[in-house]
Amino acid sequence: MNFINLKSNRGLVNLLADFILLEINENEKYDTIIEVSDFGRFFVVNGMTSKKDVINLSEVTVKFKKEYEDLMTLLGYEELNVIDLIIYGNELSKKNEFWFTYYDTERPVYSRKTIDLTSTNLKYQKINNNSIELDFSENTTEGLGVFTYSPLNITSEFPYGHSFNMGRNFYYYSEYICNHLFTMLMCDEINFKCSINKDLNDDYNIDIISNSIYKKEKIKSLILDVFDFNLGKFKNKISGYNYIEDITKPLEKKPWLVKDEIKNMLMF
Repeated sequence: MNFINLKSNRGLVNLLADFILLEINENEKYDTIIEVSDFGRFFVVNGMTSKKDVINLSEVTVKFKKEYEDLMTLLGYEELNVIDLIIYGNELSKKNEFWFTYYDTERPVYSRKTIDLTSTNLKYQKINNNSIELDFSENTTEGLGVFTYSPLNITSEFPYGHSFNMGRNFYYYSEYICNHLFTMLMCDEINFKCSINKDLNDDYNIDIISNSIYKKEKIKSLILDVFDFNLGKFKNKISGYNYIEDITKPLEKKPWLVKDEIKNMLMF
Protein backbone atom coordinates (compact mmCIF):
# COMPACT_ATOMS: atom_id res chain seq x y z
CA MET A 1 0.00 0.00 0.00
CA ASN A 2 1.22 3.51 -0.76
CA PHE A 3 2.16 5.74 2.15
CA ILE A 4 0.48 9.10 1.62
CA ASN A 5 2.06 12.24 3.04
CA LEU A 6 -0.73 14.14 4.81
CA LYS A 7 1.04 17.47 4.22
CA SER A 8 0.72 17.27 0.45
CA ASN A 9 -1.90 17.74 -2.26
CA ARG A 10 -2.31 13.98 -2.39
CA GLY A 11 -2.76 13.86 1.35
CA LEU A 12 -5.42 16.57 1.15
CA VAL A 13 -7.61 14.79 -1.42
CA ASN A 14 -7.48 11.52 0.51
CA LEU A 15 -8.24 13.26 3.80
CA LEU A 16 -11.18 15.08 2.21
CA ALA A 17 -12.48 11.82 0.70
CA ASP A 18 -12.63 10.20 4.13
CA PHE A 19 -14.05 13.35 5.72
CA ILE A 20 -16.94 13.43 3.23
CA LEU A 21 -17.43 9.67 3.63
CA LEU A 22 -17.91 10.06 7.37
CA GLU A 23 -20.34 12.93 6.89
CA ILE A 24 -22.47 10.79 4.57
CA ASN A 25 -22.05 7.48 6.31
CA GLU A 26 -22.91 8.12 9.93
CA ASN A 27 -22.91 4.92 12.01
CA GLU A 28 -21.92 2.90 8.91
CA LYS A 29 -25.52 2.71 7.69
CA TYR A 30 -24.69 3.08 4.00
CA ASP A 31 -22.42 1.66 1.34
CA THR A 32 -20.40 4.55 -0.04
CA ILE A 33 -17.45 5.31 -2.30
CA ILE A 34 -16.16 8.88 -2.51
CA GLU A 35 -13.42 10.00 -4.92
CA VAL A 36 -11.92 13.49 -4.72
CA SER A 37 -9.83 15.01 -7.52
CA ASP A 38 -7.77 18.19 -7.19
CA PHE A 39 -7.66 20.21 -10.44
CA GLY A 40 -5.78 23.13 -8.89
CA ARG A 41 -8.52 25.77 -8.94
CA PHE A 42 -11.32 23.45 -7.87
CA PHE A 43 -12.05 20.00 -6.45
CA VAL A 44 -14.34 17.45 -8.11
CA VAL A 45 -16.11 15.15 -5.66
CA ASN A 46 -17.39 12.05 -7.41
CA GLY A 47 -18.99 9.06 -5.78
CA MET A 48 -21.96 6.83 -5.12
CA THR A 49 -23.84 6.02 -1.96
CA SER A 50 -26.86 3.97 -0.95
CA LYS A 51 -27.95 6.91 1.22
CA LYS A 52 -31.01 8.63 -0.25
CA ASP A 53 -30.83 11.93 1.61
CA VAL A 54 -28.55 14.44 -0.10
CA ILE A 55 -26.00 16.20 2.11
CA ASN A 56 -25.03 19.83 1.67
CA LEU A 57 -21.48 19.44 0.40
CA SER A 58 -20.80 23.17 0.67
CA GLU A 59 -21.48 23.01 4.41
CA VAL A 60 -19.28 19.92 4.69
CA THR A 61 -16.34 21.62 2.97
CA VAL A 62 -16.72 24.69 5.22
CA LYS A 63 -16.55 22.35 8.21
CA PHE A 64 -13.51 20.61 6.71
CA LYS A 65 -11.70 23.89 6.10
CA LYS A 66 -12.34 25.01 9.68
CA GLU A 67 -11.10 21.73 11.16
CA TYR A 68 -8.00 21.52 8.95
CA GLU A 69 -7.27 25.22 8.53
CA ASP A 70 -3.55 24.82 9.29
CA LEU A 71 -3.17 22.16 6.59
CA MET A 72 -5.09 24.23 4.06
CA THR A 73 -2.90 27.25 4.77
CA LEU A 74 0.27 25.16 4.51
CA LEU A 75 -0.75 23.90 1.08
CA GLY A 76 -1.85 27.34 -0.13
CA TYR A 77 -5.60 26.77 -0.32
CA GLU A 78 -7.61 29.81 0.74
CA GLU A 79 -10.89 28.35 -0.47
CA LEU A 80 -12.31 24.94 -1.36
CA ASN A 81 -14.24 25.33 -4.61
CA VAL A 82 -16.08 22.05 -5.05
CA ILE A 83 -18.06 20.45 -7.88
CA ASP A 84 -20.46 17.87 -6.43
CA LEU A 85 -21.04 14.78 -8.61
CA ILE A 86 -22.16 12.37 -5.86
CA ILE A 87 -25.01 10.03 -6.86
CA TYR A 88 -27.42 9.14 -4.05
CA GLY A 89 -29.76 6.20 -3.51
CA ASN A 90 -27.72 3.66 -5.49
CA GLU A 91 -27.24 0.06 -4.41
CA LEU A 92 -23.52 -0.51 -4.85
CA SER A 93 -22.08 -3.79 -6.12
CA LYS A 94 -19.71 -5.29 -3.55
CA LYS A 95 -16.54 -7.21 -4.36
CA ASN A 96 -16.07 -10.51 -2.55
CA GLU A 97 -12.29 -10.86 -2.83
CA PHE A 98 -9.21 -8.66 -2.90
CA TRP A 99 -5.44 -9.11 -3.24
CA PHE A 100 -3.18 -7.18 -0.86
CA THR A 101 0.56 -7.16 -0.10
CA TYR A 102 1.81 -7.07 3.51
CA TYR A 103 5.24 -6.86 5.13
CA ASP A 104 6.79 -8.01 8.39
CA THR A 105 6.73 -4.57 10.04
CA GLU A 106 4.89 -2.85 12.87
CA ARG A 107 2.32 -1.69 10.27
CA PRO A 108 2.15 -4.56 7.76
CA VAL A 109 0.60 -2.52 4.93
CA TYR A 110 3.93 -0.66 4.69
CA SER A 111 7.33 -2.16 3.91
CA ARG A 112 10.36 -1.45 6.09
CA LYS A 113 11.84 0.68 3.29
CA THR A 114 8.65 2.75 3.10
CA ILE A 115 8.48 3.25 6.87
CA ASP A 116 12.14 4.27 7.01
CA LEU A 117 11.62 6.82 4.23
CA THR A 118 8.79 8.49 6.13
CA SER A 119 11.30 9.61 8.77
CA THR A 120 13.47 11.52 6.27
CA ASN A 121 12.96 15.18 5.39
CA LEU A 122 11.66 14.67 1.86
CA LYS A 123 8.91 16.61 0.10
CA TYR A 124 7.22 13.44 -1.15
CA GLN A 125 3.58 13.08 -2.09
CA LYS A 126 3.56 9.33 -1.58
CA ILE A 127 5.97 6.44 -1.06
CA ASN A 128 5.72 2.85 -2.16
CA ASN A 129 8.26 0.09 -1.82
CA ASN A 130 9.91 0.98 -5.12
CA SER A 131 9.75 4.74 -5.61
CA ILE A 132 9.03 8.17 -4.16
CA GLU A 133 6.61 10.70 -5.63
CA LEU A 134 7.87 14.28 -5.32
CA ASP A 135 6.18 17.59 -5.90
CA PHE A 136 7.85 20.15 -8.15
CA SER A 137 9.30 22.18 -5.28
CA GLU A 138 11.99 19.54 -4.64
CA ASN A 139 15.30 20.86 -5.97
CA THR A 140 17.66 18.08 -4.91
CA THR A 141 17.14 14.51 -6.06
CA GLU A 142 20.68 13.28 -5.35
CA GLY A 143 20.61 9.90 -3.63
CA LEU A 144 16.84 9.51 -3.66
CA GLY A 145 16.83 6.40 -5.80
CA VAL A 146 13.81 5.83 -8.01
CA PHE A 147 11.40 8.79 -7.99
CA THR A 148 8.57 10.31 -10.01
CA TYR A 149 6.90 13.72 -9.97
CA SER A 150 3.28 14.11 -8.99
CA PRO A 151 0.74 14.79 -11.77
CA LEU A 152 -0.96 18.16 -12.05
CA ASN A 153 -4.34 16.59 -11.28
CA ILE A 154 -4.41 14.33 -8.21
CA THR A 155 -7.16 11.90 -7.22
CA SER A 156 -7.80 10.09 -3.94
CA GLU A 157 -7.20 6.34 -3.86
CA PHE A 158 -8.28 3.20 -2.01
CA PRO A 159 -8.97 2.74 0.89
CA TYR A 160 -9.70 6.45 1.44
CA GLY A 161 -13.30 7.36 0.70
CA HIS A 162 -14.42 3.72 0.82
CA SER A 163 -16.87 2.59 3.48
CA PHE A 164 -16.41 -0.62 5.46
CA ASN A 165 -18.44 -2.82 3.11
CA MET A 166 -16.79 -1.39 0.00
CA GLY A 167 -13.40 -3.01 0.52
CA ARG A 168 -12.18 -1.51 3.76
CA ASN A 169 -13.39 -4.65 5.55
CA PHE A 170 -11.12 -6.88 3.44
CA TYR A 171 -8.23 -4.40 3.75
CA TYR A 172 -8.32 -4.39 7.57
CA TYR A 173 -9.16 -8.08 7.97
CA SER A 174 -6.34 -9.18 5.67
CA GLU A 175 -3.86 -7.09 7.65
CA TYR A 176 -5.23 -8.64 10.84
CA ILE A 177 -4.60 -12.15 9.48
CA CYS A 178 -1.15 -11.43 8.06
CA ASN A 179 -0.05 -9.74 11.26
CA HIS A 180 -0.53 -13.15 12.88
CA LEU A 181 1.11 -15.05 10.03
CA PHE A 182 4.46 -13.24 10.17
CA THR A 183 4.97 -14.70 13.65
CA MET A 184 4.67 -18.21 12.21
CA LEU A 185 5.92 -18.17 8.63
CA MET A 186 9.41 -16.68 8.96
CA CYS A 187 9.06 -14.56 5.82
CA ASP A 188 9.20 -10.83 5.17
CA GLU A 189 6.43 -10.38 2.58
CA ILE A 190 3.01 -11.92 1.99
CA ASN A 191 0.69 -11.50 -0.98
CA PHE A 192 -2.74 -12.50 0.24
CA LYS A 193 -6.08 -12.98 -1.50
CA CYS A 194 -8.85 -12.50 1.02
CA SER A 195 -12.12 -13.98 -0.22
CA ILE A 196 -15.59 -14.83 1.04
CA ASN A 197 -16.33 -16.82 -2.11
CA LYS A 198 -16.43 -20.59 -1.58
CA ASP A 199 -14.62 -23.28 -3.57
CA LEU A 200 -15.86 -26.78 -4.44
CA ASN A 201 -14.87 -28.00 -0.96
CA ASP A 202 -16.96 -25.24 0.65
CA ASP A 203 -13.81 -23.50 1.90
CA TYR A 204 -13.16 -19.81 1.41
CA ASN A 205 -11.29 -19.32 -1.85
CA ILE A 206 -8.23 -17.63 -0.34
CA ASP A 207 -4.73 -17.69 -1.76
CA ILE A 208 -1.27 -16.75 -0.49
CA ILE A 209 2.16 -16.14 -2.01
CA SER A 210 5.21 -15.89 0.23
CA ASN A 211 8.80 -17.05 0.58
CA SER A 212 8.00 -19.05 3.71
CA ILE A 213 9.59 -22.46 4.24
CA TYR A 214 6.05 -23.84 4.64
CA LYS A 215 4.05 -25.02 1.66
CA LYS A 216 1.18 -22.88 0.43
CA GLU A 217 -1.48 -25.52 1.12
CA LYS A 218 -0.37 -25.87 4.75
CA ILE A 219 -0.54 -22.11 5.25
CA LYS A 220 -3.98 -21.89 3.65
CA SER A 221 -5.21 -24.75 5.84
CA LEU A 222 -3.89 -22.98 8.93
CA ILE A 223 -5.67 -19.75 7.99
CA LEU A 224 -8.97 -21.51 7.35
CA ASP A 225 -8.72 -23.43 10.64
CA VAL A 226 -8.15 -20.30 12.74
CA PHE A 227 -9.97 -17.43 11.05
CA ASP A 228 -13.71 -17.51 10.37
CA PHE A 229 -13.89 -14.67 7.78
CA ASN A 230 -16.94 -13.29 9.53
CA LEU A 231 -16.45 -9.67 8.51
CA GLY A 232 -19.58 -8.57 10.35
CA LYS A 233 -18.20 -9.89 13.62
CA PHE A 234 -14.79 -8.41 12.81
CA LYS A 235 -16.43 -5.01 12.48
CA ASN A 236 -17.09 -5.09 16.23
CA LYS A 237 -13.33 -5.37 16.81
CA ILE A 238 -12.74 -2.00 15.21
CA SER A 239 -15.87 -0.32 16.54
CA GLY A 240 -15.14 3.33 17.32
CA TYR A 241 -12.11 3.53 15.02
CA ASN A 242 -12.05 6.80 13.06
CA TYR A 243 -11.18 6.15 9.40
CA ILE A 244 -9.57 9.60 9.24
CA GLU A 245 -6.68 8.14 11.26
CA ASP A 246 -5.69 6.01 8.25
CA ILE A 247 -4.27 9.21 6.76
CA THR A 248 -3.60 11.33 9.89
CA LYS A 249 -2.01 8.56 12.01
CA PRO A 250 -0.96 5.85 9.55
CA LEU A 251 1.86 4.38 11.65
CA GLU A 252 0.11 4.37 15.02
CA LYS A 253 -1.33 1.22 16.56
CA LYS A 254 -4.59 0.05 15.02
CA PRO A 255 -7.32 -1.91 16.86
CA TRP A 256 -7.10 -4.85 14.44
CA LEU A 257 -3.31 -5.21 14.82
CA VAL A 258 -3.61 -7.66 17.68
CA LYS A 259 -2.55 -11.30 17.81
CA ASP A 260 -5.49 -12.64 19.76
CA GLU A 261 -5.59 -15.89 17.74
CA ILE A 262 -1.88 -16.69 17.95
CA LYS A 263 -2.50 -19.30 20.67
CA ASN A 264 -4.61 -21.27 18.19
CA MET A 265 -2.04 -21.28 15.41
CA LEU A 266 -0.06 -24.50 15.16
CA MET A 267 1.98 -25.50 12.13
CA PHE A 268 2.80 -29.18 11.66
